[in-house]
Amino acid sequence: MTRIKKGDVVRIKPEWQDPGDDKYTFVAAEDEHGDRIRIACVDIWPDSFLVPNQIIRVSMLERPCES
Repeated sequence: MTRIKKGDVVRIKPEWQDPGDDKYTFVAAEDEHGDRIRIACVDIWPDSFLVPNQIIRVSMLERPCES
């Protein structure tokens, strides 16, 4: 199984999404470690140095998107 690395684009599984999450781009803010990972939404404030982020369970994510 591919580990998620910092900078990978990830997608929250539909059953865990909040309304509108499918319209945003989420990236891993750090490497996968254990069963949790910090992700950041890069679309909300693209020019800001403060990027909203959250720590969620890895099982709530689809694996990195293929480029």
